[in-house]
Amino acid sequence: MNWERLLAAIMLVSLTFGAGIQVDRDHLKAVLRNVGLLGRALLANFIVVPLLGVLLAKLFRLPPQVATGFLLMAIAPGVPFVLASVRKRGGRLGFAVALAFMLPLLSIVTVPVTAALVMPTAAKADLPMARFVLTLVLFQLLPLLAGIVVGALAPGSAQRLARPLQFVFFASAVGLIALLAPALVHGVASVYGSNGMWAMLCLTLLSMGTGWLFGAPAREDRRVLAIGTTLRNIGLGALIATASFSDKLVAATVLTYFLIQFLITTIFGIYFTRTARADVA
Repeated sequence: MNWERLLAAIMLVSLTFGAGIQVDRDHLKAVLRNVGLLGRALLANFIVVPLLGVLLAKLFRLPPQVATGFLLMAIAPGVPFVLASVRKRGGRLGFAVALAFMLPLLSIVTVPVTAALVMPTAAKADLPMARFVLTLVLFQLLPLLAGIVVGALAPGSAQRLARPLQFVFFASAVGLIALLAPALVHGVASVYGSNGMWAMLCLTLLSMGTGWLFGAPAREDRRVLAIGTTLRNIGLGALIATASFSDKLVAATVLTYFLIQFLITTIFGIYFTRTARADVA
């Protein structure tokens, strides 16, 4: 059994199922009526961040394996559990819930298309489009829809599942990091030596700035979109990296990106929480 692939699949399923059970139809309808805000959120996540990723990969001249892992994260918008605590950070809950639903749903279509356009030529040979789409349907779309059904039929149970799902996600992430520890240690050196970590830091900061800018004018929406745009879908990135690429440097790059984005969003999350309290005061 490929334990790395299994843990990556568990990460993705827990993320998308967790997003599904959070969906509230009233919140979703309210956001869908705000066409401008929703359009900017989708533009930031599906167009601007992947484009910045391509430009940074070329600017820093990333080697193919590092570029592949880096771009896997750039093209995959996140399903962040951080948005579940958005009210503590001064964000609007309805917008956060809508993003947690819309981003994974639309990425079923956008990620394969974007991958075909931006991935290094060598990576495309290891990433058959049919298998890529099947992976998205099985491990992202179906758990998302299942979560929506559970949330609609048993909202009380869905709320009680939220925290255990977070535990499952983080436990599987820790397990995957432990399994890939030798590759990750070697990978960090390789990624750092190739300027990959600088590219990741630049992209996370630019993603944060893009989300903040596109979330205007309300500060509540800016905070949500800043964090939501910065956090990319580690579950999808890790699953594709472990299932499709024999070179573990791709998966090590994905996990390195995950650690950097987690650090950056944590720092900004603390800042947003403090400024939100100051606004209330």
